[in-house]
Amino acid sequence: MESTQLDFKIDIQPKRVTDHIEPDLDLTVDKYDSVYQNNQQEEEIEVANKDLLVQQYDITEAAHPIICIAAVILTGLPGLSFIVLEDMLNTYVLVGLLQLIQFILMKNYFGKQLVGLSWWIEIKGEQWNVQTQTQEKNKKVDQCFFWACIVYGNIFWAVIFLGDFLGLKTYWLPLSLICLLSSGVNLHGFYKCRGDHKRKLQELKREMARSGLNIVGMILK
Repeated sequence: MESTQLDFKIDIQPKRVTDHIEPDLDLTVDKYDSVYQNNQQEEEIEVANKDLLVQQYDITEAAHPIICIAAVILTGLPGLSFIVLEDMLNTYVLVGLLQLIQFILMKNYFGKQLVGLSWWIEIKGEQWNVQTQTQEKNKKVDQCFFWACIVYGNIFWAVIFLGDFLGLKTYWLPLSLICLLSSGVNLHGFYKCRGDHKRKLQELKREMARSGLNIVGMILK
């Protein structure tokens, strides 16, 4: 028998890598450092914002701290009495009286002292009149306390009225409605005052700019 010899030649060559592979930048230390720095900056900004919020209500920095505290107390007393008292007659009398006092003082006194604003209505002409005065002596803290009392008072009575309405508590509904309306009227009046005050400031700036241009023109002549 003849033997058959098979000759196999296997040519094994290493594969040449021609493509240049860039290192994975996501795994470098620099990126982790930048991420850490960004997180640290965000934490610092968050802490600074919290500190700023605390500073806005720092009663020791207020120009009128006693008035700020009085405004908070008078704003909270009607709602607290409404929640605590159970007798219907006493609740109507006390809450209505406290809300009336709060309305008058916020409108005629606290507004002038804390934000330099006041408002009234002319019944004959059915016209809203506003009065503004300089706010140089009013600090940011005083303004924050005042607007917080005005806004949160409206939110409180809106929630109470909605709860009484949905709960069909007809015996409490008129009282919550009266308190909500008085708070809403005060908010609307001071909102108009604020807009009028900004308009007056813009007009004053325009007049100052015009007078400055006139003075410059006279000098150039």
